[in-house]
Parts: sequence; C-alpha cells; structure tokens
Amino acid sequence: MMVEYPGENEVSLSYCLKSLDLQHAQVAQDLLAVLKQESDTFQLADELARQQSQSIDEEELDAEATLPAKTWLVWAEAETATDSDDNPALSYPVGIGSISSGEVGIAILHDYQNQGLGRLTIQSMIDWAVQVGYERLWLDVDITNAPARHLYDELGFAVVPGAEQSVQLPNKRQATLERRELSLV
Repeated sequence: MMVEYPGENEVSLSYCLKSLDLQHAQVAQDLLAVLKQESDTFQLADELARQQSQSIDEEELDAEATLPAKTWLVWAEAETATDSDDNPALSYPVGIGSISSGEVGIAILHDYQNQGLGRLTIQSMIDWAVQVGYERLWLDVDITNAPARHLYDELGFAVVPGAEQSVQLPNKRQATLERRELSLV
C-alpha cells in the first residue's frame, strides 16, 4: 500500500505497510504507548478479552489458531525537496493493524485519521487473510465510534445480532461493543 499526501512546506508524505519484526520492536512499543494515551481502544479490548476468557469456545479457538497471525505497522515517509543520500527522508510509524485467530485490530494516530489509512490498511489485511486461507474475520467496535462503524459497513463487516457486550473500564467508563464479521468465502 502506498498513498501520497502533499503536506505543508513542500513535504510530501507517503504511507506504506511494513510487517512488524524485531527490528521495529522499539518503535512499535513507542507507537502503542502514544495510541494508548490517545484512546481507550486497547483498554476496551483487554477488558473484553478478560470477560470473554470465561466463555471461550475451545473448538472454534483451536481451528482459528492454526491460521497465521500477522501485525503490520503503518509507516509515514516524509520527503522534502532537500532529501539526498546524506539527508534521507524521515520515516516513522503512525498506526498498527493485526490479524490473529480471525480477529482484526487497527489503530491510527489521531493526527493521521480521516485520510483513508484505516480503509487501505484493513483492505490490505483482508487481502492477506484471503491469501493465507481465512474464511472469516471479526472485530468488536464501540457503538459510539461512528467513523469506524461506517468504515466497517463499507468494507462488508456485518453486525452479529445479539452479540453486543458491555464493558466497564477501571476509569468507570461504560462502553457497548458490537461484534462484526466479514465472510471471506
């Protein structure tokens, strides 16, 4: 995935996905720290996983666990008119996406949202999932997150009726998450 956006002061930003590996471990950790400050998405996911661990369908989990998992970083690369071999372009992560056991997760830094990065990232993730043999993908989304819900609607993730779950975070925020699934067959 490569998308270019002209920026201010003749800086051009392009975006790409890179597989997360040990070389990127520290920048991924730093990115996650910022994402966790910007949103409670990861707290919601952790709390929901804790609640669901008491009612896991072991057969379904075993079947999905045989498929590969993958995590990508969404990288911004800034190029200016003064870039050269001595002064290379600036490159840094602005988001993360993953698929594990059919579950899709994505987070983009606030300053980089509403530029189409989420759509392109999820579409790339769907393409990869089809290539490696997934039959379905799923995710949970806060029902108050209208932009994400709209994106998932457009990408074909259907609401699973009756699968809403309430989650209360340590800060007492109450959220309702809806389950969505995408059939890949």
